[in-house]
Amino acid sequence: MADLVILGGGASGLMAAVSAARFIPGKNISILERGPRVGKKLLVTGNGRCNLTVLELEFARYHGAPESFVSAVFSQLPPKDTLSLFGRLGLLYREEGQGRCYPYGGQASAVLDVLRRYLEGRNVEERCQTSVEAVKRKPGGYELKTSGGVVFAKRLILASGGRAMPSSGSDGSGLKLAASLGLKASEPFPSLAPVRAASPVLKAVKGLRCRGRASLLADRKTVKQETGEIQFTDQGLSGICILNLSRLVGEFFSHRTVNRHKTEKVELSLDLVPDLDYSSLLSFLQALLHGQPRLPVEQLLSGIVNKRVGLALLKQLMPSALSRPCGSLSPSELKTICRTVKDWRFSPTGTLGWQQAQSTAGGLLSSQFESATLESKGLPGLYACGELLDIDGDCGGYNLQWAWSSGFGAGKSAAVSLLSHSQPPAEANS
Repeated sequence: MADLVILGGGASGLMAAVSAARFIPGKNISILERGPRVGKKLLVTGNGRCNLTVLELEFARYHGAPESFVSAVFSQLPPKDTLSLFGRLGLLYREEGQGRCYPYGGQASAVLDVLRRYLEGRNVEERCQTSVEAVKRKPGGYELKTSGGVVFAKRLILASGGRAMPSSGSDGSGLKLAASLGLKASEPFPSLAPVRAASPVLKAVKGLRCRGRASLLADRKTVKQETGEIQFTDQGLSGICILNLSRLVGEFFSHRTVNRHKTEKVELSLDLVPDLDYSSLLSFLQALLHGQPRLPVEQLLSGIVNKRVGLALLKQLMPSALSRPCGSLSPSELKTICRTVKDWRFSPTGTLGWQQAQSTAGGLLSSQFESATLESKGLPGLYACGELLDIDGDCGGYNLQWAWSSGFGAGKSAAVSLLSHSQPPAEANS
């Protein structure tokens, strides 16, 4: 028998264990992880550097649940408190651009090390390669049928993650267990994934990166814009700003909606010169043509955008006229070039799917849980946190902060419920 069982040894599950162990030292706490080790996905976050958090949270960067729910969870452990907690665990951090914080040594493994070290010192049990085959509600708790036998838990936290990056052990099995208890979920789909696109220019520019503004259009109306690095691949588009738009692409191809509105068509628009408006760019090009009329068309954009990207764009517009002098361009041709630099359209055909996705959109409906405690409204003693819930964020530390805050809240709430209501818990020295 365990006082508290946590299903899943990812970021939220580990934080739930840390939180609970601080409030109920000496209690029997176990983490059940189906993979060979805990924290496997954590090790690859931020390209192995682990973007711990972002200091200035923008709730518009979270999707799924109402802002009031997300805000209530973050009040349990906001970003600054997260950094203070990791400091007490022995981790230094450094703040980089846009308030993003990373381990001072630049290694995600350091984050996992301090979490595991703390849990080991509090005798929290890690049971890896332990899959949970069934769960039933019983008087006083929950009975779990596992690959290692039957386990009874007085309190149970579901922290088994979503379906993104299955190579790290995420397979969505937690949703099936939750469904067996009567909990409902919205259909999950990949988020923060490269976008597939059909375009003949991609082979010519694959591997190239450039700064720009990317917009997602739903039925010709712009619904979201992101500025930052755009990466061209042989299959489509990537880069942080594209990843942040990919959730809407995934929603469209999963549900034929965008922001839950029925949609017939989606497009991606790239503005390769976001710092100049159309008129200013056109005036610049007109002056260039006037001063250098013999400049070949193929060199027209070489001083404005990445040379190969500009050449690919021009080849798409006028494949057989690149060697002619710029002075021969008609006013309408120049306007077309200028307009395309500011609005280069690509037609998405989907995303690269779960294997390439960094996050899961959809999941357990948060409306079934109390925002203040993350306890199920209908199943006392059952909690959920992290990616398993129907809340996901954009790139830049948002998803990891959600894991820390929701894990901390679920762990603390489970600990409080295990103690006498007449004796408020005192946080253990750490």
